[in-house]
Amino acid sequence: MNSPSSYVRARSAEQKEERRRHLLATAREMLSQNPAALELGINELARQAEMTKSNVYRYFESSEAVLMDLLVEEFAAWHAELSTALARGGKAGASFEHIARVFASTVSARPLLCRLTSILPSFLERKVSFERMVEFKGNLLAVRQGAAQAFHARVPGMPVQAFEQVMKHTVPLIIGLWPLSNPAEMAAQVVELPELAGLQYDFEQDLAHALLTLMRGMAPAD
Repeated sequence: MNSPSSYVRARSAEQKEERRRHLLATAREMLSQNPAALELGINELARQAEMTKSNVYRYFESSEAVLMDLLVEEFAAWHAELSTALARGGKAGASFEHIARVFASTVSARPLLCRLTSILPSFLERKVSFERMVEFKGNLLAVRQGAAQAFHARVPGMPVQAFEQVMKHTVPLIIGLWPLSNPAEMAAQVVELPELAGLQYDFEQDLAHALLTLMRGMAPAD
C-alpha cells in the first residue's frame, strides 16, 4: 500500500473493495499480535495500513464496524468448516454427540471468532449505524439457519425448527463460556486452588456438553 502522504483515492468498485480487504487484513494481523486485545484503535489501524484516519472512515464508520466485519468473515469461514467436518462422521456422525463435538471443536479452533462474539452485545454493537446493524444481524441469522439445516441433515428425526432454537442459544453460550474459560491471570490462579477447582471451565468441553444437553432437551419424544 502507499504511504499516507502518497495516498490515491480508490475510484472503482474493485479498488474500494481492495482497500476494504486490506484494512480488514491489517486489523486481523493487529489482533493476532495482541491476543488479549478486545478493542481496535482507528489511529493505529490507519498507521499500520499506511492510510490516513479520514480515509479509513471512508470504509468503516467506527472501529466496532471493522471488528463486526471481521466477525462476519469468521462466522462464514466457520460455517464452511462445520459442513465439511459434519460430513466426515459418515453414518456414525448421525447423532447429537457427533454434532456437539464437531460444533465445539470447530468453534474453539477459531479464537478470534470466540473473542469477538464474547464482546458482541457489550462492545461491538455500540457504535454502528442502523443499516450496518441490520446487515450484520441478517448475516448472523443466515449462518445460524445454515447450521441448523446442516444439523438437520445429519439427524433428520429432529425438526429443523428445533435445531434453529438450539442454534439461538449458542451465541449466549459462547459469550459466557469464552471469558470464563480464559480468565484474567489472578482469577486463573485462584481457580487452580483445589477447593475452587469446580469453578474452572474448559471452553470446548463445556460448550459441547451444553449443546448436547440442549439438543437432548429439545428432541421430540419417542
